[in-house]
Amino acid sequence: MINLTVLIIFELGLFCFAYYFSDHDIMAPSCMMCIMFIVSTTFALINVNNWSIDFSINTSLLIITGLFAYITAEILFRYVFCGQLRGSVHIHEEYDTENIVIKPWILDAIALFDVIVVYIYLKSIIKAVGGSMTNLNDYFHAYRVMGINSIAYSGTSITSSSINFLLRFVVASGYLAAFMCMRNLVSRYEKLSIQIRYAAIVVISLLPSLMTGGRTGLLKMFAAILIYYYICWHQRNGWDRNLSAKYIKIGFAAFFVMAPGFYFSLNVLGRDTNRTIIDYISDYLASSICLLDKYLKDPIPCTSWGEESLVGVRKALASLGIGSPSMKYNLEFRTLGIGQSNVYTFFRRPLHDFGYFGMYVFVVLIAFFFAWMYYKKIKYQPREKCTGWVIAYGYLYYWIMCSSIVQYSVNMISIGAVIQIAIAIIGYKLFARSSEARGNSGYLRLKIR
Repeated sequence: MINLTVLIIFELGLFCFAYYFSDHDIMAPSCMMCIMFIVSTTFALINVNNWSIDFSINTSLLIITGLFAYITAEILFRYVFCGQLRGSVHIHEEYDTENIVIKPWILDAIALFDVIVVYIYLKSIIKAVGGSMTNLNDYFHAYRVMGINSIAYSGTSITSSSINFLLRFVVASGYLAAFMCMRNLVSRYEKLSIQIRYAAIVVISLLPSLMTGGRTGLLKMFAAILIYYYICWHQRNGWDRNLSAKYIKIGFAAFFVMAPGFYFSLNVLGRDTNRTIIDYISDYLASSICLLDKYLKDPIPCTSWGEESLVGVRKALASLGIGSPSMKYNLEFRTLGIGQSNVYTFFRRPLHDFGYFGMYVFVVLIAFFFAWMYYKKIKYQPREKCTGWVIAYGYLYYWIMCSSIVQYSVNMISIGAVIQIAIAIIGYKLFARSSEARGNSGYLRLKIR
């Protein structure tokens, strides 16, 4: 318990450090990573007796130094490569310079296409599972088990490649609709009927993920919506204004709404548990912290380079006849309390693949990547110049939000992620058009720092 207490104290200090050097930007990648580790460590502390946790100081040091490496890399990138920290001119739109819309008939066509693909996917799930089950929940559960037990990259590969490709359009349309919905919510431009269309497309895009019995798709979309609104709000109202207090309230409200939703959705998805809601949420949020400690005490030998961190890369290379695909998409289960889990935080996979030095290099590279996108391509940039980057950033943001639970490089560093991001951006370029500007359009405010 002492080592966990030390860990959370340092995590709080690192958050203050990151928050200060991000100009009080609570959604900056380093700040969000610290917040998520604080949440997970807090729940680990709550269950220290229930889970008989004997936490090592070595694990605390690994997490502390890993977070410090990420934060300092982000700060270094901003000071070296980003002009807004060297007294340059800040330009942002006080009012919308133009209103971007997607015509209603296009939205209806997208929704219809998504419904057709989802229906085809549902039929393929029923065919793959076989049998004559009484309800869809049983099919979803059986399909999820088939996916987990499959040695392939992911469960969806059980269905045909053509269906999987069409599903990428469905998912991508969800992120495009989420971005447009948040942008219009900030500008208060579109009619309610258009916003409902966007929301419907988002909901439909989540169905394939729910059909596999998982909630990751829902969490990814939630992360995207949070950052889309945050960025769009600042683009309209100015990056010098602070939204941190509001987002803290949103975070607490979202937790108390989503936590029960996650727990009670198990039956709907064909899954069950004999744990209480507190035990279940604790296991979801905090088991990774404890399992990282177990891994450091009893590591699994690495058999090939990048086998846990770069599953998507290994799969792509194998399809070209270079090497073999990795079978480490799902990690080994370990006992924790009365249950089992197989998530190990942001640091396990690169540590396993590349050793301690390689892990820190991996963490720094990811920090540079997110700092490059956020500070170089999005923040303080003209709205239409960075729209594609914002859409991509929202898709990738879950990588940071789930950092205290899992290293999501297995999904994000992949051809599939690139394709889905590209589809969403191309969809915006093809379908989004400007309408007449409102109010004092074209009015810019210059701010010298």
